Amino acid sequence: MKKTNKQVWMKSATAISAMAVMAGVLAGCGGGNSSKSAAGTDAGKGGAQGPYKMSIMLPSYNPEPMSTDGELFKRLQEKTNTDLKLTWVPSSTYEDKLSSTVASGELPSVITVLNQKLPYIVNSARAGMFWEVGPYLKDYPNLSKMNPLALEAVSIDGKIYGIYRERDLAKDGIMLRKDWLDNLGLKEPKTIDEFYNVLKAFAQNDPDKNGKADTVGLVEQQVTAAWRSMLVWHGGPVDWEVKDGKMSPAALSPAYLETMKFYKKLYAEKLINQDFAVVKDGRQVMNKGKAGAWIANMNDGQGIEEAIKKVEPTASLTMVNALEGPKGLRSVGGTGSYGMFMIPKTTVKTEAELKAVLNFFDKISDEDMQNMLINGIEGRQYTLENGQYKKTADPKMLVEFGSGDASQLAALRDKLKSYGGPLFQLRDKLYKANAEIAVPNPTNAYISNTYSERGKELDKIIDDARTKFIMGQLDEAGWNSAVNKWLQDGGSKIIEEYTDSYNKSQKK
Repeated sequence: MKKTNKQVWMKSATAISAMAVMAGVLAGCGGGNSSKSAAGTDAGKGGAQGPYKMSIMLPSYNPEPMSTDGELFKRLQEKTNTDLKLTWVPSSTYEDKLSSTVASGELPSVITVLNQKLPYIVNSARAGMFWEVGPYLKDYPNLSKMNPLALEAVSIDGKIYGIYRERDLAKDGIMLRKDWLDNLGLKEPKTIDEFYNVLKAFAQNDPDKNGKADTVGLVEQQVTAAWRSMLVWHGGPVDWEVKDGKMSPAALSPAYLETMKFYKKLYAEKLINQDFAVVKDGRQVMNKGKAGAWIANMNDGQGIEEAIKKVEPTASLTMVNALEGPKGLRSVGGTGSYGMFMIPKTTVKTEAELKAVLNFFDKISDEDMQNMLINGIEGRQYTLENGQYKKTADPKMLVEFGSGDASQLAALRDKLKSYGGPLFQLRDKLYKANAEIAVPNPTNAYISNTYSERGKELDKIIDDARTKFIMGQLDEAGWNSAVNKWLQDGGSKIIEEYTDSYNKSQKK
């Protein structure tokens, strides 16, 4: 199965590479992309005109904005030779602010778009509001190394309209109570069956040795954290698959029903928390020390272990990236990014200015800048103690860093240093292992207007029916009725639109 996954990825990579080459040829024929890189232009370097003035709108996740008087901001401007203005918008209102800003036409040099498939972003790109940057990427030392798969995932109609914000490709796995495994004489599970046996032991065999039946195996939550991983391990697709020349949603796959039956078994045997349908954050259940397994982004591991240790000082955690199922070892492939930086033509009006903006993103993707934006400056935002990252408690230094908001500026993360203890190191190792067996969502590169407009509403039909099935409130006939309702209420249109986009891309 690993070979098949690689074939899927390679096909996508070949397609996007061919697209980029063709775009470069066309741009060259039109004279739009000169052979001189942005780093060699006056605008890109500041030149005689001094630092290039540019502005960026970004989401903020902290109450106090990043200081423009501190050392970090000073180094940022010096390294990129820019006169930079940052507009921070609270994350809770960011999408509304972005929508109104785009509608007004009064835009900064760069906007951070967290979901480039939103209808108003897609329509604006198609209308020519944003620069198509794909043909220019080859001219930059760092940007030229952007992952073809991640570029394909953020594309709109096969074109690249921005610089993606890089993330690991496949991050989900199992976080397990290692001390419980040790107490019960169990090994880390490698298959779905072994995982079931571990969960049963966690729920029934007093793993914390307190003489009480007060533990649960797997923690789940209202918005199921483990579902996509569990489905892929059972041989199912990541959200969608290409079947008989058409896009087909995961809910129509046989593996979907089998995975629901597995969950139903866990629920019936009380190996999963019985209140999962109303729990908003399953990590909080793990943190209390009464659950043995959590399946989500393995970045959660360190924080969960630290929280459990406050309740049980001898507790320890380990992680497993994937379970072997009917199709071998597989993991959930993501997009490789979280949002992108898009450059409006209404503000950045010339190719020289565009190259200056691209030069900024290339410079912040140098190794020293990646680490400064994400980790801070050693001796100011953090110190290293026995090789482990220790964040400063100095409020002034935290404000200089935006209390972490500086990382919102980062584009590529391929040269990032990872500090921390054993769980952080294991996380990074398992991220890499997952990337080798990642299954992609084939619709990432395509757009369905119906899904963009009504996707959440239609997803709820499936999600609610799945929850009821797991809890024994819905049988197979009821499940099939829910799927038919999804199809009738708009699902069939989504399938048609994705299939049409897919078929068009295959003809190019």
